[in-house]
Amino acid sequence: MSLAKNNFDLKRLKSKNAIEHLFTEGEVLRTRHLIFRLAKKEEGNAFYAGVSVAKRNFKKAVDRNKIKRQLRVAIKTHEHLFSFPGNGMLIFKGTKALTTPAIIDEALSLFKKF
Repeated sequence: MSLAKNNFDLKRLKSKNAIEHLFTEGEVLRTRHLIFRLAKKEEGNAFYAGVSVAKRNFKKAVDRNKIKRQLRVAIKTHEHLFSFPGNGMLIFKGTKALTTPAIIDEALSLFKKF
């Protein structure tokens, strides 16, 4: 599913090579519960975003999936900030689940850093 905005699309990050490049050469921004890895591209018209939650912090898949949905909502809420081509991954590093508004607010403070 892609959401068009100012000739830029927000798409899901799926490529294994893109994810490896993101972790080897991407910038890292951190807050208390979130990590955002970012790699800008020179060409293209889409921003690819992915989310991740550690299995060691949340054993139940139901809990991980809920947090992933919350992270996707945070990205879609602030998609206007991604008006450049590149890849990004939002990683939840907390050990306790947060409410959706709390995640959205923390993600906004993280996205404003770049």
